[in-house]
Amino acid sequence: MSARATDPVATSRRAAGRERRHLRILAAAEQLSAEQGFAKTTVDEIAAAAGVSKGLVYQHYESKEALLLAIWLRLVEAWTAATQSAKLTGGSVADAIGEGMRLSFEHVRATPLLRRILAQDPGSILAGGPAGIAAFARTYRSGLEPVLEWGVRNGELRADLDVAHTAEVVWLLHYSLTRELCVGPRSAERTDADAFVRAAVALLVEGLREHGSRGPRPSR
Repeated sequence: MSARATDPVATSRRAAGRERRHLRILAAAEQLSAEQGFAKTTVDEIAAAAGVSKGLVYQHYESKEALLLAIWLRLVEAWTAATQSAKLTGGSVADAIGEGMRLSFEHVRATPLLRRILAQDPGSILAGGPAGIAAFARTYRSGLEPVLEWGVRNGELRADLDVAHTAEVVWLLHYSLTRELCVGPRSAERTDADAFVRAAVALLVEGLREHGSRGPRPSR
């Protein structure tokens, strides 16, 4: 066995180079798909934009559909991270949920490819189809339910809150708002998007709160 084959530094460099090429392929595919739609984007175009060979693209992904799935998973990961980056404001669960919705809206608005996929552009191939959105919704609700339960237990959120259905309502409000303002047929015409989001968030936050509560109960 040659020294080159066992050199950990050389091995690390090759791995780093492979990862850089991989990320270039993903970035090129995302950019082209955002501009012209995934269905109209060819592997040749992706390879050229990434500065790699077509064969190298297929070394990373067995098909164009596999590449789309990887893109969708990256988009979902970034969207989830943006939504969950909201912190408890003064210990307020309700405010954090509202802030998460606002941050999510801002993230979608700033991500053209995510908007295109959510709009299900005719002729494009959506990873998982409607099932992909349904899976994201389940993840969203399963992450929200423990937060709602905690808010009820500490007395900040309404004691009569139906946690499971409330989580679904919050998701539907969140998703419907996103489609109306970011990907719906009238989204480009809306000049009041920020005010619309503020009104929806205010309504949501006040509806979640226990009357008279502005934060958790003090510890005893």
